[in-house]
Amino acid sequence: MAKADKGPYEVGFGKPPPSSQFKPGQSGNPNGRPRGAKNFATAIEQELDTRVTVTENGRRRRISKREVIAKHLVNKAAGGDLKAIPLLLNEARGGQSNPDPGSDQVFDTPEDRKVFDGVIARILNSSHENVSSLPTAEGGEPQSTRPSHEIEE
Repeated sequence: MAKADKGPYEVGFGKPPPSSQFKPGQSGNPNGRPRGAKNFATAIEQELDTRVTVTENGRRRRISKREVIAKHLVNKAAGGDLKAIPLLLNEARGGQSNPDPGSDQVFDTPEDRKVFDGVIARILNSSHENVSSLPTAEGGEPQSTRPSHEIEE
C-alpha cells in the first residue's frame, strides 16, 4: 500500500497514483480534437459552396462550384455522354423530396423535358444505326460494329 497526503490509497488497475491523476478542470487529452474542427463531409460541403467566376454567354458571373458541377454534368449528358446520363438521372431522382409513385416526372421546366427528349432520341438513333462506314484495319471492306447475332440479312 502506498501512502498519499490524504491517507492510505490502494494503487492498482483503474486506480492511478494521485500524482498522475487528472487535476480538476484538466482535460484528459489537451492536444485532442480542437473545438469546431470540421469533418470531411463538412469540408466538402463548404468547398462546394465557395463561389467562382465563370464566363457564360459572354458575361462574367459568380456561381458556386456546386452549380458549375451541375452545369457541366447536364451539358455532358445533353451531349450524349452515356456515363453522365445515368448519373444525372440518379441525382435528379435523389433530389426529389416526396416522389409520387405514379409519376416519373423529374423535370422542372419544359426546357428540361425538351433537352431530355433530345438526349433519348440521340441514344436511340445511335443504337439503331448500322455503323457500316468504318474501315477495317486492312483497309478493305467496311465492317459493321454490331455483333454477328444482331446483323440483319
